Amino acid sequence: MATVLEALLEGVPESDRPRVRRGLKTVLAGLARTAAWRAPEQVDAVHVDSMIAELDRRLTRQLDQIIHHPNVQALESAWRGLRFVVDHVREGDNTFIELVSVTKQELADDFADAPEIPQSGLYRLVYSSAYATFGGKPYGLICADYDFGPGAEDLGLLRQCAAVAAMSHSPFIANAAAGFFGLECLDQMPRVRDLRAILGGPRYRLWHAFRDTEDARYVGLCLPRFLLRVPYRVDGDPFMPLRYRERVEDDHDHYLWGRASFAFAVRAIDSFARTRWCVYIIGSRAGGMIEGLTQIGFPSMPGLAPRCPFECLVTSRIEHMLSEEGFIALVYDRASGGAMIHSASSTQKPRKYADTEEGRAAQASERLGAQLPYMFLVCRLSHYIKRVQSERLGQWDSRQTLQKELTDWLRGFVSDVENPHWETRARKPLRKASIKVESVEGQTGWYRCQLLLQPHLTHNSASFTLSLLGRLEKSQGSRE
Repeated sequence: MATVLEALLEGVPESDRPRVRRGLKTVLAGLARTAAWRAPEQVDAVHVDSMIAELDRRLTRQLDQIIHHPNVQALESAWRGLRFVVDHVREGDNTFIELVSVTKQELADDFADAPEIPQSGLYRLVYSSAYATFGGKPYGLICADYDFGPGAEDLGLLRQCAAVAAMSHSPFIANAAAGFFGLECLDQMPRVRDLRAILGGPRYRLWHAFRDTEDARYVGLCLPRFLLRVPYRVDGDPFMPLRYRERVEDDHDHYLWGRASFAFAVRAIDSFARTRWCVYIIGSRAGGMIEGLTQIGFPSMPGLAPRCPFECLVTSRIEHMLSEEGFIALVYDRASGGAMIHSASSTQKPRKYADTEEGRAAQASERLGAQLPYMFLVCRLSHYIKRVQSERLGQWDSRQTLQKELTDWLRGFVSDVENPHWETRARKPLRKASIKVESVEGQTGWYRCQLLLQPHLTHNSASFTLSLLGRLEKSQGSRE
């Protein structure tokens, strides 16, 4: 056996010989125990094939254990989700993606170590370095590879992320965990009949308190997860060195799922590439479809009917329930194999108003103001105003001069025309707009800036107004 072993080791690198030697000894010992082992020319080919098949089965079980380990799945999901987003960015779209490698626990620890939010790492990255720095490039969107539940720790972290998002006017898009709805897995969502009754329980007290805050309208929680790759099926390829067939039938979590926040980011990127605004993300016509989803067939009907590439099939009833409770659902379109967003509600709960004409108008503005497409519009304008302030600091000699310059600049986005053409609406998304600059009593270094916007879009055939209140720094020595 020693001669056979040495012959098999020829050509094996010296560094690998100890490991290969141990494996070959095991194989040869198994052959020696069989009655077929007499001489090299008497080796039973059937027995050798059965040993190789057994090795393949063992390797398959080991690979399944590795690939399906939660830590490995989380790592693969994060990178494949990032690639899904990057693959939808076309060259020349003026879209930049920056990756921050920080786990959810590390982010929570960073906030816990900071005496206040302005001293946290996320604040320094998103606000100080990008938004409040001369020449900085504000982030249009923060896409988080995290999911959140209704627990105190998760909602505490979500509040802190929302505060940073509100300060920097960069919406924070994350994901809702299955446990948020009292489910073990989101494939059980179609069984839910009354989501409002579930979320009305005492364990959701902190969730409702968060929804009542102003910062909550800068947060979006998406679901369900979508399939990032098909299970490995190389067992039928005779040229593959290992005939590996990934076993996923026994467990829903063995599939590789990607966060829905990545798919939402793709819609925002596409809208910005087409119109330079992240407003047109809703519906199949205006918002477009989420394409490039992984398609997988049924084992009994391969190639005939694709399965839904999401954890669950979101019906119109479920989508409406989720939207009313402050969640964003991805809806699968069987005809095209893509997905769309029917409504993009932020987590903020709109306030109630009296049932009068003025109250209904205020209710419409409040409700639409909590929708992320219009938040993207307001946030982008706030980025521009901040940029104008940085570039013009020291050039304004009075409040009137500042207000006139900002008003003239804002008119470039206004088209007071009934039902303008799509291209005009994309370049000038506002029907009306006004900006008001006032001095801040007791704070001589600042102006208060109020922005009122009326988009071309309507709600139930009625116009609505969005508002934003901020502060601008005065120039030194300016007069009122």
